[in-house]
Amino acid sequence: MTTPVALHQGEPYTGPATASAGVPVLTHEARDRMQRMLFLATGIGAIVFGALLATGGGGILTQMSQLRPAFAWGALTVVILLPATFVVLPFVIPLRAMYALAATASIGFVVAELLWVPSMTVDVLANDASPWLQGVTALAATITAVRWQGRWVWAYALATGPIVAVNQILSRADSTLDAILDGLGGMVFSLILMGVATAVVHAAERQDQVAARARAQASLEASRRTRDREQTRINAIVHDDVMSVLLTAGRKSAAPELADQAQHALAAIAAITQEGTRRTTYSPEEFTAALRATVTGILADVDFSYRLQSTKSAPASVVAAMTEALAEAIRNSAQYAGLGDEVVSREVHVDVTDTGAAVSVRDSGRGFSPRAVGPRRLGIRVSIVERMKSIPGGDATVTSRPGAGTTVELTWRRP
Repeated sequence: MTTPVALHQGEPYTGPATASAGVPVLTHEARDRMQRMLFLATGIGAIVFGALLATGGGGILTQMSQLRPAFAWGALTVVILLPATFVVLPFVIPLRAMYALAATASIGFVVAELLWVPSMTVDVLANDASPWLQGVTALAATITAVRWQGRWVWAYALATGPIVAVNQILSRADSTLDAILDGLGGMVFSLILMGVATAVVHAAERQDQVAARARAQASLEASRRTRDREQTRINAIVHDDVMSVLLTAGRKSAAPELADQAQHALAAIAAITQEGTRRTTYSPEEFTAALRATVTGILADVDFSYRLQSTKSAPASVVAAMTEALAEAIRNSAQYAGLGDEVVSREVHVDVTDTGAAVSVRDSGRGFSPRAVGPRRLGIRVSIVERMKSIPGGDATVTSRPGAGTTVELTWRRP
């Protein structure tokens, strides 16, 4: 069994993981899905902001001629065009590749801000305009928050305030106060959007954690049920095979078939004492023994009969489904079939053939109207019917009416 590898916050999931000893393993499915959606949102934002900033006296097209061409096109590519591809890329490339592109856009924006003034070919921008980069500060901050969730990412938003203010002071004439206010505004807006993005990603991570704990709990419950089924099978073998052989051997006149019974008992014991094997099938005898042990473990006064007309084994999944559905049917009968000292007869009959298996559970109790069973009563619907239908070829029917007892039919047809 694989040992789980701890995944830290913000670290991408790179492959399937397996729970060990009930330890929940995070697969980050919800987080990854939410990050893709947030990247899509930033891509839409890049297209919208790019269109709004394209024209005008302080727009992208106007300021392209006031910057060195290499820087102008590089800044446009990294700050606008690259994020614009996020409307498609998150759903066609691995998330690890998206992390690399997001990091490029995030870091590229800071580099573009720092190189803006040195790349200007004029002393101040025309039309008393601010650098067009200032219009997408929050977009870059949001991309940063989606890519990384560590505490240090808040420094990114805090740093945008001074950078925006200094750039604006150096690229515009007499704009100190406006530059400071714009820097503060950009910083606050960035912090707000980063907070929203971080909260959404963290909520998805919590959902992953809850799902991981639920999977671990389900795995533990499945393991417990498997152990219980194995124990009931062992008990049945001891009761039906070993004890019958010993009782027969203790008589003065042993039956001729005693030797065959003893060989069968020894083979059954050898099967359950083999180490390192994982059962995938049950012989008809073992199948019946597991069903009998399930019944007697709940109620002792049940008439149990069987007919074996096949030597074909049944898959372990079928045995598990039938024993669990049978157990629920017997429990329901024990709880609801009779009132007080009312005598209720119960019988279970098992048929195993080459085409499959059938288990019939009948009681003479007071019965009920299936239509009167509320939707919140999940025992019949989930634990019996849906449990049987969860295996290929499985089915179940419950027939009852007031005063006429109840019949539960569990069937399985071989594929």
